[in-house]
Amino acid sequence: MKNKKILIVSHQFLPHISPRTTRWSLLIDELIDRGHEVTVLSGTKPDNIQKKYKHLYFGNKEISSNISRIRKNSQNSSNGFIKKFIYSVLKKIYRFIFKTFSWPDYAMLWVITILKNKKHIKNDYDVIISVSLPFTSHLCAYIIHKKIQADWFMDIGDPFTLKLDSPENNKFIYSFLNNFYERKFYQTASKIIFTHEEVAKLHQSKFNIDSTKITIGYPIASISKETITIARNFNYALTPFKIGYFGAFTKSVRDPKNYLSNIANHFDENFEHEWYINEESKKFFNSVKNVSSHKFHDIVPREQAIKVMTTEIHVLLSIGNLNKYQLPSKVFEYLSLGKPVLHFAEIREDPLYKFESSFENLNIINAETTSEEIKMYFQNIKKNNFNLNVNYFEDNFSASKLLDDLI
Repeated sequence: MKNKKILIVSHQFLPHISPRTTRWSLLIDELIDRGHEVTVLSGTKPDNIQKKYKHLYFGNKEISSNISRIRKNSQNSSNGFIKKFIYSVLKKIYRFIFKTFSWPDYAMLWVITILKNKKHIKNDYDVIISVSLPFTSHLCAYIIHKKIQADWFMDIGDPFTLKLDSPENNKFIYSFLNNFYERKFYQTASKIIFTHEEVAKLHQSKFNIDSTKITIGYPIASISKETITIARNFNYALTPFKIGYFGAFTKSVRDPKNYLSNIANHFDENFEHEWYINEESKKFFNSVKNVSSHKFHDIVPREQAIKVMTTEIHVLLSIGNLNKYQLPSKVFEYLSLGKPVLHFAEIREDPLYKFESSFENLNIINAETTSEEIKMYFQNIKKNNFNLNVNYFEDNFSASKLLDDLI
């Protein structure tokens, strides 16, 4: 595919940071390097960002700002109790309304904006690529596709209709709509990207998707030689031995309880956990025994997080999902830094098991892992007995690899 005009439809985009915006910023850079002309259509105001692509912003800045303010203030640990409580109540009201009545998800108002502004979208694109989460991005791409007869590629984040826990909308009300439109979209699209084989097979079976449409697009990350060098030169014999987690926890999806009770609570004072999590995630830590060995921080911007990961943390911690249909992209970004990564698998079918033998710097444990096995692992880390195969990573988990498979 040479010199194509490509429209990326993604409700969230830069400067908003998420696994999906990071993924597609890398893919867009690669598309542009290959000579394609890229336009991003989003509901995120592109304030103060340098970009090599065109940007169409269709959204309500005032509504977006108010929602973002509620989210941030409810999580801001520096707020006083009363202020934090008020914002927390507002957030609960917002969640209740959208979880109960919104379709297809919280971004439903963006559909109205797209309908109002679709006349401003040119009809000369060769390819439309829609990105979820949220699933609303695919609905908007479908609306645009009816106007523009281009190839349509869907990049699927977490499952939508088939999501068992923490569903995106009220399944009692919208079960039929969810199934009808997701099936329709898969029938219409030219290509569908799933993050791993398990979730692809689930959807193919449920929606009878033509296998020739399916592309497995693993999570991707970029390799920095400077970062790899910092990771290799880190003094892993330093004490206390710091284990760092960066992200959030969600009930019934990702929960630290089993890791804490089976692993972390048995560590001595020479170990310290650094939790870079949101305020809401801290409620999961009531079972912590050695409170003094756990340090809690607010989530920090991505660049700052990477600096902390490479210069302050011995081991990067990942805690697996409670289902096999969500592959944590953070593990691959962890791995790309060249740091040792410890992944706690909640289930036997955790999809990361198939990658363990391919990475020296990835170790997977579970509730049955013994204290002796953990001790041996940390001893190897302290001796710097691990390495990242950079060539293997770039051959399998880069933007270039995904586009080669897709196009």
